[in-house]
Amino acid sequence: MSALADVKAGKLAAVYVLYGSEHTPMRAVVEALRETVLDASFAAFNHERFLGRELEGVGRVLEACAQVPVMAAKRLVELDEPEAIGKGRGPADPKKLDELVEYIASPSPSTILVITSAGIDARSRLVTAAKKTGVVEKFEGLRRSEDAAAFVHEHAAALGIAIDRDAVNALVDRCGGSPSALAGALDQAALHAGAGARVSAKDVVAVVTDAREAVVFDLTDAVGLGRHEKALAVLHRMLAQGEPGMAEIGPLLAMLARQLRLLMVAHGVGLRPGELEGAAGVPGFVARKLVDQARGFSLPRLRRAFAALVKLDGDLKGGSFVAAKAPELVVERWILEACDALPGVARR
Repeated sequence: MSALADVKAGKLAAVYVLYGSEHTPMRAVVEALRETVLDASFAAFNHERFLGRELEGVGRVLEACAQVPVMAAKRLVELDEPEAIGKGRGPADPKKLDELVEYIASPSPSTILVITSAGIDARSRLVTAAKKTGVVEKFEGLRRSEDAAAFVHEHAAALGIAIDRDAVNALVDRCGGSPSALAGALDQAALHAGAGARVSAKDVVAVVTDAREAVVFDLTDAVGLGRHEKALAVLHRMLAQGEPGMAEIGPLLAMLARQLRLLMVAHGVGLRPGELEGAAGVPGFVARKLVDQARGFSLPRLRRAFAALVKLDGDLKGGSFVAAKAPELVVERWILEACDALPGVARR
């Protein structure tokens, strides 16, 4: 079972280490713990919250954990960003967490300590220690569309929102596998539908931007500016939220090719938004964005990037064993070549 399900069932641990890139489901566990553990009349005495970047060490956290509950069975102590402890006076010192690791090994039976972080991973000593005495859960993007759809159904049911199957599919298509993005988009669509109304695919399309198109625009923009670090970061963020391999790379290449074609059309009409609007059949605000982006590419560089993308697509569809086995790597190389970030390396 998940940490959230256990908490709602009344199965509580002395220590929780919740980490990962997905803030919304992580906060749901924390909120459930607050509702389960705290009595509103005595919450001021039994609830303390700490931010790692505001602490010089873990002393205050441990003091809070050692206190006796007031008119309650448990205290609740929350610590966010433990990796930032001590950063106020220079780089964080890992040794500052030694006492916290020791506490996790033998926690107080009358306190629940909840540690949340987007900056640690499975190698953290906090994670290792909590696996023995408490609960550890990683919150990340859902890789399978079926899992993302199941999350939307469950989240909608928990909020009392009625939603069509087509609307669920539209949310997944537009937001990918990020629970945080899906939850936020569901709220927007429900507001558009109106109180008590069933959410339809039309509601989703009306208010939810296609995250993948936005990612492709950001990726192309970074390539146009020659900022390969940002372009690679955008690529990795998208792949982390979607399905691995060709399931995600194939659609990405198609959208990248479309974007580069539009930029070539923009050059063909002299970088004039008004003419691009008619030539490409796009709204005015999109035409203006495309022209701004096209200015980041010379026409010869744009043609080289498009030709390399066409070759990459052929390699991925069977022309190259290496490309088919490691599609992410060849897309990374395309980005580096398009950004002129591989000096001395022959173009493919």
